Amino acid sequence: HVTGEDFRNLIQQACLPDNEKYDFPGLDNWPSKPRCSAKHLYRMLGALNYDCFDLNKEHGAIEHDLNHPIVDTGLYGKYDLVTDHGSCEHVFNIAEAYRTMHSLCKQGGFLVISQALWGGNGYFHYDKPFFEGIAAANGYRIIFDSYVICLKRTTMGKSQQQFHVPLSSGLLQAIDLGDVDEIGVYAVLEKLLDGEFKFPYQGNYLAQRQHNAGFNRVYYRDPPAYSYIPEYTNDNASHISGKTLAVELLQRLKAKISW
Repeated sequence: HVTGEDFRNLIQQACLPDNEKYDFPGLDNWPSKPRCSAKHLYRMLGALNYDCFDLNKEHGAIEHDLNHPIVDTGLYGKYDLVTDHGSCEHVFNIAEAYRTMHSLCKQGGFLVISQALWGGNGYFHYDKPFFEGIAAANGYRIIFDSYVICLKRTTMGKSQQQFHVPLSSGLLQAIDLGDVDEIGVYAVLEKLLDGEFKFPYQGNYLAQRQHNAGFNRVYYRDPPAYSYIPEYTNDNASHISGKTLAVELLQRLKAKISW
């Protein structure tokens, strides 16, 4: 949330061309209602086709309960960008909510997730394993991730001061929580593959479910990003190194002898 004064200052600092010609109805109402719809920001950024989903149908939202599967298959793969700015934490059937996000996003599109780690008001709190888990399970590329530190201090425009910091648990331990109101987590994921949403599993269970020997982290240069790829799959093992095969064989022999 941001005040109208701070929003206008941010727009000017970003040097967005012709920003003064765009109208943001309700912008100065915050924290009261009615508030300004995000569609006006996206329109200024060049995204002319915008939809949102909500049970209350506010801002012209498509009425949908995120606890349940979305039935309009015409929306599948329609969107270049699908965002969760503090919505899915309020959905009890959280896995279905992220399956819906996956279905709505087109191949090559992006998923933006901004959620609470500490101090939120939903059913769930999030951390790094959540993003990396769904990324590994579904072949997402992680373009950006961070913690968001929300201080008890405000800007000159009366918005809460918020800062992106690296997604490091060690860094969190160095922060004075007495000056912190809330801590969030933020991630931008690129959907590289088209297909059904796959549930993540922690530990070795994901590799077992997907029939591989584990996952390697792969880094990309332009843009800077990382993702997880399987070590190998049972249906295509031609690229497995001899060393990997030898280690696997030795482990199985030891297990059989021990038994």
